[in-house]
Order: sequence, then structure tokens, then C-alpha cells
Amino acid sequence: MADLEELRKQCLASLYLCTDNALKYLDEERDSELELLKNCVREYCAMEAKQGFEAEALVRAKRDIDASNLDSLDEKFNAHFNSLLAQRPPNIDNHPAVREFDKRVRNGLKKPAQNLDESDIAITETQETYVDAITKMLIKDPVRNTMCGHVYERSAILAHIKSRTRVRCPVMGCVNREPMQISHLVEDEEIRLRIAQQSAATNNQSIMDLSEIDSQ
Repeated sequence: MADLEELRKQCLASLYLCTDNALKYLDEERDSELELLKNCVREYCAMEAKQGFEAEALVRAKRDIDASNLDSLDEKFNAHFNSLLAQRPPNIDNHPAVREFDKRVRNGLKKPAQNLDESDIAITETQETYVDAITKMLIKDPVRNTMCGHVYERSAILAHIKSRTRVRCPVMGCVNREPMQISHLVEDEEIRLRIAQQSAATNNQSIMDLSEIDSQ
């Protein structure tokens, strides 16, 4: 079950990345692609809710089962599962993963549409800074939280999670109220590339500044 949960987190991270790319690079097909991506996010959220109900229903069924009639396990499981689903229908639209998707779309649509060539895109991305919420220093080894999309310094967030129970995202104003788990953290090659571009741009600027000083 843990492996299934980790796989679901990785799939959601991929869907977020596809969403960001659709907002950046698609025009005519953007709306239909975003609708398809949101439906995929909703399906994964529904799978998570179903998994939770199944686990609880199985516990209840085992508790109620008659040892002399093991055939009743499946019947009791289905009864408990359907009862839980009716009593607590999952609010998929309020799931942190769906809210994160909606936030990414809102932020992406706020950006003015521009026809940028590849060099313009590289320059724009390197201007974005990534500062760790815990150390308050520039991030060098990034990991991203699949539940809210925030990025942290790997060593800092791992130490933060291990140091206490029920840790929440340390970014101020984060709407995700779910306790953080190490399984929520994933590699993000796009973020790593942006940080590398930012570092390269900073180094180049420093070299240019030194050259100007030497020429004076």
C-alpha cells in the first residue's frame, strides 16, 4: 500500500509539471489539455479516498466476522465500504492536490501571454530565486512537496520532518494543512535546471563586474 501511495504521489507530480508546461507553451489546445489534466488529478484523489475507505472497511469487517463463516468477510467488507462512502462522501474539489492544481492554473493564467524565444525563456527563468523556508538560504539541492508544490533544501526539510511529529509545510501562508511525510518529497528536474541557470547567470554577472573593475 505504501508503494501504491508513493506511485500516486509521483504521478501527481508529473501531472503538475504537465500543467505548468501546458500553461507556458499551449495556446489553442490549452483549455482542453488543462481539463484533461484536472480530470486525471481528480481521479488520483478519488483513488486515495477509496484506498482509505477500503482499509477502514477491512478492519471493521475482520472485527465483525464470524470465525465459523469466513465466506461472510467479502459481504461485510462491501457493506462497511458502501456505508463509509455514503456517510463520508469525499470532497474531491477540496483535496489539497486539486487545490494545488487550481492554484497553478490561476497563477499561470495571470502571466501575460508573450511570444518568447528560447533565450528569453532562459533569461526569465534564471531571474526567479529559490530560497529555503527553513534555512533562509538559496536552495542548492531541491526537492518539491507534491501536496502543495513548494520547494525546499533537501537536507533541511528532511531534518525538519524527522525532528518532530505532524510537521506541516514551513512556507508561510501555505494552504496545505496535511502533515508532511518524506514520501511527499520528489525530485524536480525542471526546478533543478532553473536553479542551475540562476547560479550560472549569477556567476557570469560576477565575472562581468570584475572585468569592468579591472578595466577601470
